[in-house]
Amino acid sequence: MKYLITESKLEESILYYIDELFDVNDINWTYPLEYDDETGEEWDDNNRVVFYIGDYNGEDEGCFYWYACDYFTPHSTASRNCPIVTVENEYKKQLDGYFGDLWHGPFKKWFKEHFELPVKTVE
Repeated sequence: MKYLITESKLEESILYYIDELFDVNDINWTYPLEYDDETGEEWDDNNRVVFYIGDYNGEDEGCFYWYACDYFTPHSTASRNCPIVTVENEYKKQLDGYFGDLWHGPFKKWFKEHFELPVKTVE
């Protein structure tokens, strides 16, 4: 049996699922540290943001990551597709499993609305 769903209803369903998956009230963010091995200097990398749920104990614990265009090498493929948000694999698998890649557009909208950062590409 086939079901027809309107585009607006699909987007509404995807946004509902994203809201259930990511409790915005429990999502925090940080600029990860960069480290220069030669000088020992550390600084916040303002060209990327790690979004995480709960407490942050390291860069690999994010739920999604935002990268500004200045993060990438000029004229690279990534620099043409930025700003980019990458979603951690465990969440990406869930979203892909239900919606294929149809969740990318609604996720961009959701992300911009909640975090006020530009997004061109979702990975």
